[in-house]
Amino acid sequence: MNTGGNHSKPGGDPKPLTARKKKAIAAIIEAPNYEAAIPAAGVCRQTFYKWLRDPDFKAELDRRLDELAGGAIGRIKSAAGEAVEALRALLNSESETIRLRAAQGIIDYTLKARELDISARLDAIEDYIANGGK
Repeated sequence: MNTGGNHSKPGGDPKPLTARKKKAIAAIIEAPNYEAAIPAAGVCRQTFYKWLRDPDFKAELDRRLDELAGGAIGRIKSAAGEAVEALRALLNSESETIRLRAAQGIIDYTLKARELDISARLDAIEDYIANGGK
């Protein structure tokens, strides 16, 4: 039943956002928190929080935040090789403390990577079992 709201149907295409809503999303992305984003968005608090409950607005906000996070993760991944080389270089430091911390860092990160790999494998096994071996 259509109640005259500005929401798309579940599973339907989202409605295009107004320029004001796009400005609010940009403000959210730039601001450290919602309270700082409200004045930057140029809307009253009530409207701002109403928009956050709008499925189309929320979907676009989530998409933009995911895009932003994906970019940050990509930059972190690209710097990981350099970080490993920096730690490896510190293994040759004259300072015993620096060598020890570098060695601990390498071991800690290696174990964490192994844990993540095991976790991913367990998730795959659980999915396989949950889907009846398919």
